[in-house]
Amino acid sequence: MLTADMIKKEIGGYFDEIVSFRRHLHMHPETGLDTKETEAYIRSFLEGEGVGVLESQVGVIGCIKGGKSSGCCVALRADMDALPLAEENDAPYKSQVPGKMHACGHDGHTAMLMGAAHVLNKHRGELCADVVLIFQPAEEGPFPGGAVIMLEDLKKLGLLEKIKAIIALHLTTEHPAGKVAIGWGSMMASTDEYDIEITGVGGHVGLPHKAVDALSIAAKFVTDMESFMSRRIDPFDSAVFGTGVMRAGSARNIIPEKAVLSGSLRCQREETRLYVLENAEKILKALCEAYGAKYEMKVTRGLPVLRNDDAVVAVMEESAEETAGADNIIRLRSSNMGAEDFAFFSEVKPAAFVWIGARNEEKGFTHMMHNPKFDIDEEALKTGAALLCRAAAALGEKTRAETEA
Repeated sequence: MLTADMIKKEIGGYFDEIVSFRRHLHMHPETGLDTKETEAYIRSFLEGEGVGVLESQVGVIGCIKGGKSSGCCVALRADMDALPLAEENDAPYKSQVPGKMHACGHDGHTAMLMGAAHVLNKHRGELCADVVLIFQPAEEGPFPGGAVIMLEDLKKLGLLEKIKAIIALHLTTEHPAGKVAIGWGSMMASTDEYDIEITGVGGHVGLPHKAVDALSIAAKFVTDMESFMSRRIDPFDSAVFGTGVMRAGSARNIIPEKAVLSGSLRCQREETRLYVLENAEKILKALCEAYGAKYEMKVTRGLPVLRNDDAVVAVMEESAEETAGADNIIRLRSSNMGAEDFAFFSEVKPAAFVWIGARNEEKGFTHMMHNPKFDIDEEALKTGAALLCRAAAALGEKTRAETEA
C-alpha cells in the first residue's frame, strides 16, 4: 500500500523539481487551445519518466498502469492554460510573454500533477487501478473549453467507461497555504448567457401614445426578473440573473424603436437553471404582448453545474486528513458562483473538485485569482501533489475492493 507517510516523504524529496516545473510554466504561459509548447514540455517529462502518452486532439493524456489493477482507472486532471493578462509581479520567474500570465494557478496545478505522476509511476506496482493523467488546455476558454474535447478523446481511447472517479485540485489565495478546502454537492455554478432584442415603434417623446417604447419594456424586463428571482427562487438555492448590457435610443426626444439586453445566468442546480430560463422568456413574451412589441431572445448554454460526488469526496477528505493533517481541513459550508469546465467531467463521472490553500500574508501572496499580481506560496504545491497521490491510491484501493466484493 502506498501510504500517506511514504507519499509525503517522496513528495518532500521531489519538491524542488515540482517548484521548477511550476516556475518554467509560469515563465512561458500559453492561452486557450494554443498550448503546444506546454504540451511538448509535459510530454517530454512523461516520456522521460516512462509513462505512456496516449493520442489526443489537444492537451496531453498519460496513463500509469497499476501493478494490482483490474483494468479500472482513476483520473487526475490539471488545467494548464494561462490568461491574456500582463503580469505586474517582479519575481525571478515572472512571465516572459507580453500580455500573458498564469494568474489562476494553472501552472501550479500542472506542476502538482507532474510531481504526483513521478511518485505514482515510481510505485505503480502498488497501485490497485490504472491512473489516467489529464493535462487540459482552454479551461479559461474559448467556450466550450478543453474538457469537452478531451472527453471525446477519452471515449475514443476506450478509457472513459473504465474511469471510476476523477479528481481536480485548484489553488486559491482565499485559504492559507497548507489548508485543504472540501465541499459536498454543488461546488461551482452553471453559466448561461442571453441576448435579447426588443422591437417596438419609434416616435416623438411628446407623443408616447403613438409609439411602442422598446426601452421602457426592456427596463420592465430587468426589474421583473429581479422580482422573479427574489420571489420565485428559494433563498437557499443560489442563483443570479444579471443584465450587464442595455442599449437603446439615439436622442433625448426620440422614443427608441429597439432595445438590446445582454446578461448572464448562474445557478447551483440544473433544475433551477431550466426553470429560470423558461420563465425569463415567459416574462419577456408577456411584456411584449402587453405593450405591442416583438422580441428575439437567444440563450447560449454554457457550463453545467460542477457537482462533487459524495463517495469520491469522502475518500478525498480522508486522504487530505492523512496528508495535510485533520487540523488543516476546511469543510466548506457554501458553494462558489464561479465556474469551471471540470463540470463537464463531473457530469459524466463521479468527481471531486477540491481547493488547495496558497495564501501567505507574510510573503505577500494575497492577491485574488485573475489579478495581475496573483502569485502563490509554493509550499502549497507540496500539499496538492501529496493529496493527488494518496487520493489516487485510495480510490484505486476502493475500486478494487468493490470489484472483488
